[in-house]
Amino acid sequence: MSAADKLLALRGLFSSPAVTALTGGTPLSAYLLPSTDAHQSEYLADYDFRVKFLSNFSGSNAYVVVTEKNALLWTDGRYFVQAAKQLDDKLWTLMKQAQPDSITVEDYLISNLAAGNAVGFDPFLLTYDAGSKLLKKLNSVGLKPVAINENLVDKFWTDRPTLSNKKVDVLNTNEHGQSTCDKLTKLREKLKKQKCDAIVLGALDDIVWMLNIRGFDIPYNPLVYSYMLITLDEAHLFIDDSRLDDASRAHLSNIHIHNYTDAQPFISKWRESNKTARVFVPTSTNYAIGSIFGENSIQDDSPVMKAVKNGIEIQNMRTSSIRDSAALVQFFYWLEQEIKAGKTYNEFELADKIDGLRAKMEKFVDLSFTTISAVGDHSALPHYHPDGDEGNRTLHANQVFLLDSGAHYRDGTTDVTRTIWTGDVSTAPADFIRNNTLVLKGHIHLAQTLFPSGINGVRLDTLSRHALWQQGLDFGHGTGHGVGMYLNVHEGPIGIGFRTMSRHGDLKSGNVITIEPGYYLPQHYGVRIENCYELVSAEVNSGSKDFLRFEPLSWVPIQTAIIDKSLLNEDQVKWLNSYHDKVLELTGGFLKSNGMTTELEWLQKQCEHI
Repeated sequence: MSAADKLLALRGLFSSPAVTALTGGTPLSAYLLPSTDAHQSEYLADYDFRVKFLSNFSGSNAYVVVTEKNALLWTDGRYFVQAAKQLDDKLWTLMKQAQPDSITVEDYLISNLAAGNAVGFDPFLLTYDAGSKLLKKLNSVGLKPVAINENLVDKFWTDRPTLSNKKVDVLNTNEHGQSTCDKLTKLREKLKKQKCDAIVLGALDDIVWMLNIRGFDIPYNPLVYSYMLITLDEAHLFIDDSRLDDASRAHLSNIHIHNYTDAQPFISKWRESNKTARVFVPTSTNYAIGSIFGENSIQDDSPVMKAVKNGIEIQNMRTSSIRDSAALVQFFYWLEQEIKAGKTYNEFELADKIDGLRAKMEKFVDLSFTTISAVGDHSALPHYHPDGDEGNRTLHANQVFLLDSGAHYRDGTTDVTRTIWTGDVSTAPADFIRNNTLVLKGHIHLAQTLFPSGINGVRLDTLSRHALWQQGLDFGHGTGHGVGMYLNVHEGPIGIGFRTMSRHGDLKSGNVITIEPGYYLPQHYGVRIENCYELVSAEVNSGSKDFLRFEPLSWVPIQTAIIDKSLLNEDQVKWLNSYHDKVLELTGGFLKSNGMTTELEWLQKQCEHI
C-alpha cells in the first residue's frame, strides 16, 4: 500500500456510515493522530505505531493532522532532519515545533477549518487534560470535535503487527526494595490528603512500579499493557490474562485481576455505583478513561513516587552502571584495535558489537532503546538510528563516531553517549575539536553545579548551554531526562529542558537523571556527551541541608585527545581529571576483578590527566 493510497483510504473513511453516525451526518474535515498508545507511551510497540505506518516517520514525537486536502506532521527539533528525509514532501508538510513561527495543532485547525466542520479524534490517544482543552478550544470557535473509539487507521492497516505474549517478570525484595503493600499504603495516604476516594492509573511505568512487576509488551521498555483502579480498600488490575502465570498470580494475590478489555466498562460501572466518589485522574490518563469521572475528580501529575529511588534501588543502579560502563570500555578498546588494524565496520555491525557485549553482562535483560550508532555526518542527527541502506555507512580511521546506547538489567537502567574521533586526531577538523570542547564545558558546568532541592529542572537547562551560547551555538533537545530503575529510560516527571515544565518536576535526592548537552552541524558532524547521575545531598558554605549535587553513575572515559584544554578553566580540568580517576577506580576495578587485563591497560591510558 503506497503512502498516497494510505491517505486516500483514511480520507475515504471521513464520510463512512460509522463516522457520520457519530457526527450527526457531517463528514469529517480533519482527523487527528498523535503518535502514542492508550497509555501515552513515548516509545511504541509496532502494533501501535500508526504514524509510522501512515507517514513513514519513525521519530518518538509526532502529531499528525489529515484534512481533505493536506497531511501535516508536527515534531520537535530532535527530528527535523529525520522527518524531512522520511516524509514524502509531495504528500506531507513538516510542521516544526518550538520555533518562533510555529503554530499549534489547535490553531492550525481554527485557521483552516470553518465553523460546523467535524474534527475526529481517537479518545484513547489523547490525555484527558489535552482532550478536554482541545474540545473546549475547538467548540469555542464552532468546530465539532468528535470522539471515535475505533481508530480509523486500524480499519485499513491489514498487515498490522501482533503484540508480544511474553509473561510478566516478578521482582524480588532485593531488586525493588519496597513491597506493593507498602506502596499502596503510601499512595492511599496521598489520596486521603487530597480528599480522594480512588485513583485510576493508565501510565504503564506507574503500574508496573506499583506492582513490582515488569513486562515485555513494548520493545526496550519493561512494560505490560494494563490499567489500575485503586480505591481506599481495593486495587483492581486490568491486564491480558495471557501475560500472567502461576508465579505472577501468586504475587498479585491481593489484587483483583480483570481482562484488559474490561477496563473501560468496569470503571464506568464502578463510577455509576460511586457517583459521589472523588477520583484522582493523573494528567497522563487517556481521554476515554478520564472522561468517565467528570467534574468530581482532580487532574494532576501522577502521585506515584517512582522517580525518587529507595536505598536498594539506588545501590542497584550504582552496581549495574559499573557493569554497563565496563561493556562500553570493552567496546571502545576493541574498536581502537580494529581501526588500527585497518578494519572497517558499518553502523549495524558496530551497534551489534556493543549490544552483544552488554548482553553478556550479569543480570542483562534488554537494551533500553535502539542503539544510536552514527558515523560521520549521521552523528549530526540527534536521534539517528541505522536503518536500511543508510546503516551500511562504514567507520574507518579519521572519522567522527557517536554512540548513544543503554541497557536494562534486573538491577538498573543505563543511558550513555560518547563521541570519539577514530585514528589520527591531528586529522580532526579544528571546529570539531572546539565544539566538542564547548559541549564538554557545558556538561561539566552543570555537573559541578550545587542547587536547591525542589527546584524544577527547567531552571538548570541554560547552564549546559552557556559555553555554546557565547559562540552563537545551541542544540535543539533538552539537557537531561529522568531514568527508571529497570524501567523507562525516559522517566517523568523530572527532566532538565526548555520545551515543557512539569508542575511536579521538582528535583530531589534519590532522583536519577542524565546530563547530555550536544552540538550538531548538519551534514558534517554531531557531538553529544551523556552520563547518568544520581542527585545527592550537597555540603554548602551556608550550612543549609537543602542543596543537591550531581554524583555520576556512568563511569566511561571521555576522549581527551579531542579536547582543547585551553578552553577549559582550572575547575573544569580538575573535574575531568577527578572523574577519570574514579572511572579507573570503579570500572577499572571491575575489569581487573574479571581478568580483562588488556582492557584495563587501555583504560589507564584513557584516564591519564590532561
